[in-house]
Amino acid sequence: MTAPRLHHLLDDGTGRTRPALARLAWELTSMPVPYRGLAWLDNNPLVSDYLRGLARGTIPLTHQGLHDLDSWRTAAHLRDLLMATGALPAVDRQIMQFERWCLHRLTEITDPEHAQFLRGFARWRLLPHLHSKARRGPVGVGSRNWAAGSLNSAAVLLTWLSDRGTTLKTMCQADLDVWFAAGPDPHRTRAFLRWAMTTGHASRMVLPTARRAPVAPISQDRRLHLLRRFLTEDTIDLRTRVAACLILLFAQTITRLLRLTLDDLLDQDERMFLRLGTPPTPVPKPFAALVRDLADQRANMNTAANPQARWLFPGGRAGQPLSVTALSQHLQALGFPTVATRTSAFRQLVLQAPAPVIADALGYRHSTATKHFIAAGGSWSRYAPRR
Repeated sequence: MTAPRLHHLLDDGTGRTRPALARLAWELTSMPVPYRGLAWLDNNPLVSDYLRGLARGTIPLTHQGLHDLDSWRTAAHLRDLLMATGALPAVDRQIMQFERWCLHRLTEITDPEHAQFLRGFARWRLLPHLHSKARRGPVGVGSRNWAAGSLNSAAVLLTWLSDRGTTLKTMCQADLDVWFAAGPDPHRTRAFLRWAMTTGHASRMVLPTARRAPVAPISQDRRLHLLRRFLTEDTIDLRTRVAACLILLFAQTITRLLRLTLDDLLDQDERMFLRLGTPPTPVPKPFAALVRDLADQRANMNTAANPQARWLFPGGRAGQPLSVTALSQHLQALGFPTVATRTSAFRQLVLQAPAPVIADALGYRHSTATKHFIAAGGSWSRYAPRR
């Protein structure tokens, strides 16, 4: 597609580009390699139809207008571009996807009382949880999946109660105990049950303690071996190397490290610091060089999606970092045990400095660092002042 054709698509009927879409046109045609920004228009004929409709006003230039389009994938990509260029107000993509899914899911609930409970749970518990996360940064796919799984499990519980001849309101401790002993994935209903008890939709009951099988950390020797590998093996994709080192050195989760931006990289007196928490954390020189290389050679920058992205790990969608799923798959393909490695790194760090100091520097809660300190066999006496 040529730039003149793009401007023709965005013509509002007066011979000019619709003003609200002017920045979108400029971003697509002023990229270092313009044809890459225009190629996606040719690859999907619906894009041209949707752009023409948005320009002429037959498709409302609103989130709801895009929500009503038939092809949700095309609409989602277009929505990201419109938000990134200011044509639409910014809204978290994962929250929008959850809301769309939730509306569809609730239409499948045939019992009116069940639907009422689930609607209230989504509105007053799940969505506020997601919005709280969005205030700290982009909501991850995992959080959206947790919310969807919680709603689905709540629906299963309500059906299970009906089959037993009872309801959420008449459910008793004996019912709860049977559910947690034999129900399908009962622990995913914890959020729903707590909400139901807090709001008076269910009587007060005691939820069994959640027990998660701990993931054994890798050995310190294995951790150091992996660190040497990802620092030096230049056949591995650069962003994957940097991500692995962030986990190995600073015990970061994938969700956390994908939220990093160029503004979190601080150079002071030829030393690099990384803003993970407070205060910023000094970065060892070999790794600092790797991070600088990534900042200068970020992927997905020559597309319509990210001409001015600040993400350290920009994704293929406008305004979005690389997805958790994509990075997880890259690491998994290289045999990198993400959780076990992060656990090992955290335990080593809290043995080197007081747990609260590590928690603040890495952006974790003090309680999280303390749990790792205890699991690592640390003794509080090591921090006692010497006389």
